[in-house]
Amino acid sequence: MSCVEFIIPSFKVTMTANKVLILLVMLAAATHAHENKCDATQNTSLCSVSPGGSVYIQVMTNASGHQVLCKKQLPLGPINVFILKREKLTIQYEPFRDRTEFFINNGTFKISNMERNDSGHYIIEAFDPDGVLVRNVKVHLDVQEPISFLLILVAAGVGALLLLILLICACCFVCLRKKKSESTI
Repeated sequence: MSCVEFIIPSFKVTMTANKVLILLVMLAAATHAHENKCDATQNTSLCSVSPGGSVYIQVMTNASGHQVLCKKQLPLGPINVFILKREKLTIQYEPFRDRTEFFINNGTFKISNMERNDSGHYIIEAFDPDGVLVRNVKVHLDVQEPISFLLILVAAGVGALLLLILLICACCFVCLRKKKSESTI
């Protein structure tokens, strides 16, 4: 296993390649997965979330006794994501089956483990017990890497490049010194 040594006057750190990789993954994960809350009670909303994260979208303050229908707009037309009817949630769009919850007491639905293809326009309609439309909410979900995650990747790449340059310079220095000492003998 290869080792990387960082030598600073009176301080030496030796790291294996595995430790460096684990450190980079931990740094990326710390900024990667998180939860976003989106208030869609104002009829139109834009929600941004990172891949792997979760989003909570509040549609109304309480959905008890209401029927709620969520549709995602696809290129060929809308498709039903879920229906809440008689306090029972039915997920109708397979990609959301194990990742969606609806909290009736506060009218919020949650999508976990967000994926890039979850991005898009969603229409959420709520009907009162008499079937009258009481809420019509449009939400645009935008699933993308946060800037901080991209900056970490760029910084890690630049750091790796600088480390490689430093390693090449050190090798050249050692080779030149060795060659010089051989020529003086």
